Amino acid sequence: MTSVYTVNKDDVLLGLLSFFFPTIPVIIRKGFWSKDTLINLLLTIAFGFPGLFHALYVIYMTSKERPLYEPIGGEPDLEARGDSQNAGLSSEPVGEEAAGEQPPLYDEVAESQNPAHASTDNKIQH
Repeated sequence: MTSVYTVNKDDVLLGLLSFFFPTIPVIIRKGFWSKDTLINLLLTIAFGFPGLFHALYVIYMTSKERPLYEPIGGEPDLEARGDSQNAGLSSEPVGEEAAGEQPPLYDEVAESQNPAHASTDNKIQH
């Protein structure tokens, strides 16, 4: 049976510690040289309370009670599907590149029997 709560006693103790020293619980959960520790240290030094809120967020997100991955809407992972569901999809290029024809160069001029009457050039436009 799954627990209803998403925090445990370790999370509560780290939360209480974060009220006095917000960076210490982040160091315990994420390590000393991590991006979250640096962010928390800067938030705590510069503003105070945002460091506390960030520490509580890190404690909640790294809790052992939270699952690491939850599928959205109960559907299975799209990348883990079998080939039967992806049968209509192809990763091959479509269009001119698939036929082996290269697109024209920028300096290439369109071949035409009639000269252009407008004040534009007659380069091939795509």
